[in-house]
Amino acid sequence: MTTDLERLYLPACAQLRLFRAGQLSPVEMLEAQLARIEAVNPRVNAVALQLFEEAREQAKHAEDRYRRGAARALEGVTLAVKDDTDIAGKPTASGSGLFKDYIAPASHPMVQRYVDAGAIVHMKTTVPEFCMSGVTKSALWGVTRNPWNLEYTPAGSSGGSGAALAAGMTTLATGSDAGGSIRLPASVNGVYGVKPPQGRFPTVVPWTLSPHSVYGPMARTMSDLAFMYDLGNGPAGYDHTAQPKLRMPARMPTVAGMRIAYSPDLGYAQIDPEVRRNTEAALRHFEALGVEVEEVELGWTPEKVTEAFLGTLLTGYWRNFMDNVAEMVSAPTDVSDHFWHMHERSHGLPAGIVERAAELVAELNQHIAAVYGAGFDAIVCPTTGLPSVAAINEPFVDKLSINGVDVDGLTGWWLTHPFNVLYTHPIIVAQTGRAASNVPTSIQIIADRYDDITAFALAAAYERAAPPLYTGDAFPDFRGRI
Repeated sequence: MTTDLERLYLPACAQLRLFRAGQLSPVEMLEAQLARIEAVNPRVNAVALQLFEEAREQAKHAEDRYRRGAARALEGVTLAVKDDTDIAGKPTASGSGLFKDYIAPASHPMVQRYVDAGAIVHMKTTVPEFCMSGVTKSALWGVTRNPWNLEYTPAGSSGGSGAALAAGMTTLATGSDAGGSIRLPASVNGVYGVKPPQGRFPTVVPWTLSPHSVYGPMARTMSDLAFMYDLGNGPAGYDHTAQPKLRMPARMPTVAGMRIAYSPDLGYAQIDPEVRRNTEAALRHFEALGVEVEEVELGWTPEKVTEAFLGTLLTGYWRNFMDNVAEMVSAPTDVSDHFWHMHERSHGLPAGIVERAAELVAELNQHIAAVYGAGFDAIVCPTTGLPSVAAINEPFVDKLSINGVDVDGLTGWWLTHPFNVLYTHPIIVAQTGRAASNVPTSIQIIADRYDDITAFALAAAYERAAPPLYTGDAFPDFRGRI
């Protein structure tokens, strides 16, 4: 028998079967999730914009479509949209008071595709200001917290989407990723997320000038993630980065006989013992599936990774964007201290950084190209070096250390950002368990350039082998004192 809690966490694919059979209605499902939002969002703070009344009307229309036999692919399934992503006629604040009154003239193509398929957008989700942090908090919305332990962050910048999924407030969610902003929240909230390769999903103008920045889906199951990927990917006419539409296979390829190159730390990161333990347990699940796992050395260093990332991301359109914002403010307090730290960092880079970064990106690419060239199908590594950091963490102020080693306060606990520099690789985040804090941990499954299907095949097979979250006693319990 399905409990009320289990119903909240039903995957989209299960909901659609029940909707079609008349055993559950979109109105019932939406009302249960709205009640859940009312009960838990005051503690989690993941909602940036309520669209509840419109959603109620859409749920009624969805019920009617089922009665008429006219249901679409996602008919009646709820979707939370990250608030850096446009919905026509709705605000897109991106976590900043400067843009709280900006109304989007058109929907992002990814969102429009889900809406056209029948998804019900009932909320937009919180982000740090301008999505520039791995911690989701802003002067506009306050602190967003992790449902598994409220003292910790749901990460960022898609932290509101990750927290909403983990808390049972939505069935599906969207994210975007320029340094780990889908993968970090997927990791610490115990959900699945994918960073598509550049061009697989449309990128909006002017962010088409930032190849690091991509949009993509987040979900609690791999079947839902693959369904969203199939519906949402494909070119938009204006996007010069566009790749051809990729159709997900009805049945994923077998993974027995595949080879995984395991990098415990990508050669540069400090890894907490709990993260390492859970990562190694995940590798044993792969081996049980007939996947060969071999540890490799990549030859990366903290200096190379940081310089390659900052020298590409913060010298391109991101710096131009920050300069434009700086010209808009009438007082320094119009934007957060974090923004000014990022702005200062972008202008404090040494001369020749672009040329040096280009050389480093080529070197990093050579290292992983050699791995795939040696016959490996994917690289697997932890997503984060720590399970999470404090919900109120100030990346440029608070000291951060792992294993007693001081690390960069912003990126020192991530293993995501190198792959925004090497942006043609599809990457899926899969859960590996929980730390003593109750916060989930995860791995990244990194396939070769534009080999999306291999990443999905490995992640889907792993999901079937690994102990699940969102069952039995493995639901978020909102522990922690705040």
